[in-house]
Amino acid sequence: MFEQSPPAPKRGVLGDVSVALLVFDPSTGAISYVNAAASALFDLRDDRLPETRVTDLLPDLANLTPRTFATIFHARRGERRLEVRLEHLKGGSFARVGAMLATIELIASTVTAEPELRRDAPEEPAPESDVVAESQRGDRMESLWNLVVRRGLAGSEHVRAILLEGTRGLAMENASLARVEGEELVVDFAEPIEAAGTRAAIDRSFARAALRRSGTFAVLDTERDREYATTAMGMRSFLSAAFRIGDNRWVLTFSSVRPRESPFGDEDWRYVGDIIEALSRGIERRESDAKIERLAYSDALTSLPNRVALLARLDEAIAEADALGGSAAVLFLDIDGFKGVNDTVGHRGGDTVLAEVADRLRGTLRREEYIGRLGGDEFAIVMPRVASRTEIESIAQRIGGVLTFPFGVDDYRFSLSASIGVAIYPDDAASRDDLLACADAAMYAAKDDGGSRIRFRDATGGFENGSITAASARSNEQREAGYLLCYQPILELASGRITAVEALIRRIHPLHGLLAPERGWSIARDEAGRRALDRWVLHEATAQGRAWAAAGIPVRIDVNLAAFDVREIDALLEDADLAEDVRRLRIELAPEQFVEPEQAARVVEFVQYCASKGIGFALDGFDGGLGTLATLSNLPIDAIKLDRPLIEGVGSSSTSRAIVQGTIIVAKSLGWSVIAKGVESSAQQESLVSLGCDGVQGFFVAHPMTAVDLGTWLRERRYAGREA
Repeated sequence: MFEQSPPAPKRGVLGDVSVALLVFDPSTGAISYVNAAASALFDLRDDRLPETRVTDLLPDLANLTPRTFATIFHARRGERRLEVRLEHLKGGSFARVGAMLATIELIASTVTAEPELRRDAPEEPAPESDVVAESQRGDRMESLWNLVVRRGLAGSEHVRAILLEGTRGLAMENASLARVEGEELVVDFAEPIEAAGTRAAIDRSFARAALRRSGTFAVLDTERDREYATTAMGMRSFLSAAFRIGDNRWVLTFSSVRPRESPFGDEDWRYVGDIIEALSRGIERRESDAKIERLAYSDALTSLPNRVALLARLDEAIAEADALGGSAAVLFLDIDGFKGVNDTVGHRGGDTVLAEVADRLRGTLRREEYIGRLGGDEFAIVMPRVASRTEIESIAQRIGGVLTFPFGVDDYRFSLSASIGVAIYPDDAASRDDLLACADAAMYAAKDDGGSRIRFRDATGGFENGSITAASARSNEQREAGYLLCYQPILELASGRITAVEALIRRIHPLHGLLAPERGWSIARDEAGRRALDRWVLHEATAQGRAWAAAGIPVRIDVNLAAFDVREIDALLEDADLAEDVRRLRIELAPEQFVEPEQAARVVEFVQYCASKGIGFALDGFDGGLGTLATLSNLPIDAIKLDRPLIEGVGSSSTSRAIVQGTIIVAKSLGWSVIAKGVESSAQQESLVSLGCDGVQGFFVAHPMTAVDLGTWLRERRYAGREA
């Protein structure tokens, strides 16, 4: 048993009520809303409304003081004595902020009858049932009006409140407002609220008939309707109405666990139309407010919070620190080398890189850390509830890791870093503005020191950490906070696959952040420090190789050591979880290690011991001295790596080409594979292929990247079909 409504009435005012209501702008007197009772009282036709000012109707409304007063209105058919209540409205869907509401009730009237309208016979009273129906209709329309206008609800709260009011007005228990997405309905709002967020196929929903007919459709008892009996889900009656808001299609559904005893009447259909009117305005207002908020508080290029939003969040962090007696921090970031990006690929390409920088930075932060863009290539991070500087230093490691992975624009690839300035509240400054100034000064100090580092600054420009000063910090370089392993892929030319990676150590300094590698720098100055570093590298690289293999990405890992002590190999083998994975390692040797006989003997002993455990070796940094190869020919070396200067001219210099060709011939005669390092162009790679080189490593293949980024990069290559 079902019924379908007549065509929906034209959307307009919310209906007739016994009390006249006027909403107007106090600054201009323009009327923005009248109900049916006000239209009848003041004889306000739609075509007259834009020209009419509220003081034209009631001069007393020139006084905008909220109050209740009595006045006389001189109408065409006599005088009306009125009681007027004037009040301010909250901002809502039908009234902007600052609007006023006049509620007008008739106290008494002196009516002058017009001859042409006089009737000799008294008008018969309406039947009692009609009076009751009219009263009920007026009550629910008045209730809906109070909900929409007087209470001034807005946004999602407004929509849910209207749904709840609709269930009461139609004597139903459930209501939902769903958006059409393809062949599904997405329930954005619901009463009870638990149903919000669910999805349902249109073909199995109550809304299907209303959507097909683009109108309103109701079923009084689903058990008596074959089409809906199997999909009713315990509901015995429902009413659905489809409508549009802009480009989106929506459907409103009311349902009940009880069958409906009487059909929906014309007033019910009009009431549903008024609910749709209210919902439409509420959703339009909600979407408009959301758009305005996005424009006001987010950066257009990166979608990160902008300076206004950052300052608001910093104020909250400072207030929280004051309340809890804790600390908060702000970090200013400036991207090193970004000018070179703009100079190379133009500002449009630079915008592409900035947007990706923002995505990567957003992904590195924890939930409580708040990042935004200040402008240009400058960003800021707000950290509430800071317990120690170690937490802040860890950000440098995370940021350095994600910026090292190359950014691609057209055929260009860029590897970036960041200069970071830090100020801590309340240690460095007692106000927000002073805190920002300290962080800004610290960031420029990091820039002046060469970039790619982090600096803590107070208002006086010094370092605040007990007895540490700028001078003592520079002289105490052994205070490293930790290390980071980055990995550079090695491409096997014959198969086009990544078969190995080289693990490269990057240092995180507590004052300078992520440091770029420098030739000859020592990160461990004594034997104990070198052994500790080797222990960390061996365990970290082996564990990472195991994780990649478990993920279906088996690669060998080339590592550089500092101490070459067999005790660290034994410590690795004692780790039951890693002992089976040591064969994934390949330790790199340098030709200069075999110049001094005493050192050479110790290294040879180390090599032989490791080889017995299944660990491989590669000769790194070979510069073309063929005499060195004869000295090392008896060692269990798997591969030889040609140094960057030897490769630079291979595509253009016949001398370089001849040296590389001779080296490849000799190395292969010894059973070694040949890997070229520092390959940066397609011309170099093509020349190496023609000379019989086995593998290449360099920026043309990929920049060094963190373990997470490398795993993603390898999976993307596989999905793109670049690897079998």
